[in-house]
This record gives sequence, C-alpha cells and structure tokens, in this order.
Amino acid sequence: MSEKNIFATSSESELLAFYGALFAIAAADGSVDIDELNLLFKTINLDQFSESAKTQIQSYIASPPALKDCLGTLATSADTLRLGIMYFAVSIAWANNSIHPKESEAIAFAQTQLRISDEQIQAMQESIADFQKIREVAPHPTQASASFKSGVSRLKTAGIPLDLIDPKLTATNMSNAKINYSDETFWAKLKKFALTAGKEVVEKALILYYTAQNPKVPGWAKGLVIGALTYFISPVDAIPDVLVGIGFTDDLGVLLAAIATVSVYINADTKQQAKQKMKDWFGT
Repeated sequence: MSEKNIFATSSESELLAFYGALFAIAAADGSVDIDELNLLFKTINLDQFSESAKTQIQSYIASPPALKDCLGTLATSADTLRLGIMYFAVSIAWANNSIHPKESEAIAFAQTQLRISDEQIQAMQESIADFQKIREVAPHPTQASASFKSGVSRLKTAGIPLDLIDPKLTATNMSNAKINYSDETFWAKLKKFALTAGKEVVEKALILYYTAQNPKVPGWAKGLVIGALTYFISPVDAIPDVLVGIGFTDDLGVLLAAIATVSVYINADTKQQAKQKMKDWFGT
C-alpha cells in the first residue's frame, strides 16, 4: 500500500480526515494502546503535510477528533481512499488480536458512512487474520508464502484493489507456479526482468529484499517478506517470455501490501541500499 499513490489526488482536508478517523477508531475503547500507536505511526507520512496540518495530526494523539466529522469529509471521496481507510481502520482495531465492543461499533459506523459492503469488510478481516498468522509461529518460507497469498486472494475476490490504489489489476494465473525462494533466484529473476517490470516494481522488491537482510528484523516479518518475494518471482516461470510484464501490476500490489505490513522495520539504510542499486541499474 503506497501512501504516495493512494493519496496522490487527495486534498489535505481529506488526508487529515483519513488519519483523524484512524485515531478516533483506535481511541473508541477509551485509549490508544502501544500496538495501535505503532500501526498508526507506520501508516502516517507527515512529509506530505503543511506545518499546521502536522501539528494538527500530532494533537490527535491526546485528543482524537470526532469520528462522525472525519467520515463526513470522506463520504464522497474516491473508492480507493474509502477502502483504504476501512482497511487501515480494521487493521488498527485488531492490532492486539482482539477488538473492543466500542471499536466494533466504530467500525460498523464507518462501514455505513463510507458505503463498504459486508463482503469487503469480511475479506479485510480474514486477510488481516491471514497476515497475523505469520507472526504466531517462526515461519518457514512456504508457510509465509501460503498465508500471504491467502490474504491477498481474499482481497482480490472481494473486489478490493491489492494496493488500495489501482483497481486495474491484471489477473495472473498463479495456481501452477511453484518455485523455492533463494537469494540467487531472486537476483537472477530481478536482473532479467528489471526493465520489463519497471522501476517502481524493482524498487519495492529491492526494499523488501534488503529489509530481510537486516538482522534486527524479527522472524515473522522476514517470513512475510520472503513470502511476498516468492509470490513476486513465481509468475516469471509461469508466463511465456513474450507476455512477461502483463502480470507485474498484480505483483506490485503484493509488494506494496508487504511493505505496508513491515514498514516499521524499513529504515533509512535499507532505503539507501535499494536506492543505490536502482542507480546502478537505471542511472539517475
């Protein structure tokens, strides 16, 4: 989920309402716990705001705005923005693997105001549960890949854009794609198809790769990253060379979803490594 793309056409008032609603839902049970705060602040990118807006968002920590007011601003926003806030809201409400009745009420109210279907809410909840399964065990890459693909599949089936950005996803038949992930396989495939896949896909894949190399990243996050990278490189063997590139939009959604999930572990050094490799391959 790339914030830059999700919010590219949104006004600052919409973005303030977006984050305000997330804080309001997190605080619906009377307080915002540490797990919810972690998710909130890995979702927020203050760089896109004016100084006054930054101050306003920071004030939400102590005093969240009224959920009704925020949703009123967002009610006529684009589908992707409304779906985005619901996905993040459900994620935050379930941050500690349980949901308070007041948070459940807030989610239901937001669903009504933003016109999100029951099927889409269920898909969000089940996909988040799939992603959380990876944290419950020390994942084997195969298990991580299976859980990640299951969560992605639920979102697709419910008609939710994988990256909550671009609804024009190209279907790729992954049912017969079987490949074991390794660093060597990743580099071989990425180098071969870098130009075809495009800079954005390559950059996101590199960020995830270097994140997995960081010894401070916990096992569950590395497992999820490997699952996403396995998903990314698998279609290459399943698609005829003449058609390579048709499925990369789908892959971008998977990579963005993985980055959003483990973004708290993506540091400046990781980004710099990816940036340098991009410069080596694509130039300035």
